[in-house]
Amino acid sequence: MIEFAQHAFHGFDASLKRLFDRLLAMGSNVEGLLALMPDGIEEAGTETLERARQLDKKINEAEIETDTAVADIVAQYTTAGEDLRFILGSIKVAGAIERLADRIKNCIKRLSKMPHPLDGEIKTGLMQSIAALKSMLPLCLAQLTEYDTARSAKILEYGANVQRNYRKVLLRLSHLELSPEAMHPMLLVAKNMDQASDMAIEIMKIAHYIHFGTKYEKQQA
Repeated sequence: MIEFAQHAFHGFDASLKRLFDRLLAMGSNVEGLLALMPDGIEEAGTETLERARQLDKKINEAEIETDTAVADIVAQYTTAGEDLRFILGSIKVAGAIERLADRIKNCIKRLSKMPHPLDGEIKTGLMQSIAALKSMLPLCLAQLTEYDTARSAKILEYGANVQRNYRKVLLRLSHLELSPEAMHPMLLVAKNMDQASDMAIEIMKIAHYIHFGTKYEKQQA
């Protein structure tokens, strides 16, 4: 369990806490992106896309700040074990969050250019994937400070839900009489959501390494 207290070095606890808080802030902005998705599914519009770009910019900036913060901590303090894995792992976590956010922003971008209303079955599949991603992210970030195998199992369950919905969307698209130009954006939206789920699971795997120093294996969930 990662604790931000009782380290011997003055200021080290506060540095770790700021690092973790920055990752939480990135996660919060991803949740903001996910909250925009239903609007994009309901109707096309540039306002939702602009808000998504603003949130994505904050996430990109936070990733750079995380890299800088990690370099400063490593230069200032002598660390080892779980603390060192957490510090260095934060770079990977920030990168995974940034890639996850980029997938969601791309979904909103493509939805803003698609004809509406969407097919009912496709709309349902996308909405269910959004709900699963919303549930996954807080669980993944919680693993960073205290790893729980039951929580990992739940994360994987949500990820499987997203993957099932991706396949449902593919199947539905195969039955619709759409031009390639109309089908391609819908396909990419579903694919990007599936990839966002993969990024969330990657955060869980990084958390496993931080706590145990070993590569995540599925039977350990």
